[in-house]
Amino acid sequence: MSNRPYAHRKVQKDAKETYGDSCIVCGSNVNPHSHHLIEYSEGGAADEFNIVVLCQKCHIKWHNGDLEGVDLGRF
Repeated sequence: MSNRPYAHRKVQKDAKETYGDSCIVCGSNVNPHSHHLIEYSEGGAADEFNIVVLCQKCHIKWHNGDLEGVDLGRF
């Protein structure tokens, strides 16, 4: 279970519904993750303006720096 507040988890769930559980990079709907544009650990808000959906593969690639040229902020 996440240690984040209920309101935060709800925004993450709502983001998945907004994006139809589809990754904004590749369109996959396999294992969708909510991703903060500005990292939560760096003070990024838990709101609909700061959360997008990435599939597990793209999420891992993003955090490993392997999605060069992809600007998540444009979404």
